[in-house]
Amino acid sequence: MITRFVTRRWDDVREGDSIGSITFPVTLRTLMVDVAGTRDLYPIHHDRDFAKASGARDIFVNTMFYEALFGRLATDWAGPEAFLRRLRFTMKSPNCPGDTITSRGHVLRTYEAGGQRLVDLEIHLDNQLGADATIANLTLELPG
Repeated sequence: MITRFVTRRWDDVREGDSIGSITFPVTLRTLMVDVAGTRDLYPIHHDRDFAKASGARDIFVNTMFYEALFGRLATDWAGPEAFLRRLRFTMKSPNCPGDTITSRGHVLRTYEAGGQRLVDLEIHLDNQLGADATIANLTLELPG
């Protein structure tokens, strides 16, 4: 199978444009790969007894998981020539095994600064417990 990536051009982006959505199930395997891949061995991410004793609902994905997921969402939308200039996010509610993350996002603003053509995105991650489990603001540089 051949995957074709389309580069989104700055001139084609409008404020309010949707960036699309994905649905991502969080499984125990997700957490094990997350812990192993990021080397974040803090027990709250892999030891269920420790997590629950700490007041968490269960083990949950770590900060680096969100960094990667937001990067993927932004670059899947923008294409291979986009450059992620800024990423900030707020984790409001953890995502644990059995949760299903659903993303939604849109273009907040398009502008030029310092010779760069920039796009600000806002991406929300919801789960079955409610909206806005995690919210990110990203700035991408796009080609003209």
